[in-house]
Amino acid sequence: MKRWFPWITGAVIVGGLVWSFFYLKDLHPLGSLGTKLDRDHLAGVAIRFKNAKLVGRSEGKKVWTFEARTIDVSKDRRTATFRGVTRGSMLQNDEEIASLAADKVVYNTFTRDVEAPGTAELSLKDGPSFRIRKAFWNARQSKLICEGGVDVALDGSTMHGERMTADLVKKELVVEKVKGQIRLEE
Repeated sequence: MKRWFPWITGAVIVGGLVWSFFYLKDLHPLGSLGTKLDRDHLAGVAIRFKNAKLVGRSEGKKVWTFEARTIDVSKDRRTATFRGVTRGSMLQNDEEIASLAADKVVYNTFTRDVEAPGTAELSLKDGPSFRIRKAFWNARQSKLICEGGVDVALDGSTMHGERMTADLVKKELVVEKVKGQIRLEE
């Protein structure tokens, strides 16, 4: 009996570990990286907020806000996806300098880049209104790139361009292949 004791003890320990990893994997913190969300449509989502507002701050000051019907934060916390954005604002000295409305906005928390893969409405305070498509904000370069075209309206004048790049560092706006109508006042 004494020579079987170590084998029986080892089998009980191994059996207990196997049971805990297979049957308790969703509860055990080290048992599996998967969750029950893996089996449904929220597989990549760790947290979902409904009817939420997020505020971005820099050096203690509010610099942007987004309100959305849903905000999904990915499991790796790399992206926050805003769906049904009802209003987004960019602020300077607590005053709104631009507003944004889009069906979907993706914010990369690591790079601070923002992407609006569909159509978005962008309005500048005391300036033009833009309808942009496939927009990407590169935070490192302070550059907005609209690959899918842009429509601009200002004081009755309209313009359409196939691609737009706004470089805030150079203070330069480039619109390619422009067509439009300029309203002249008499």
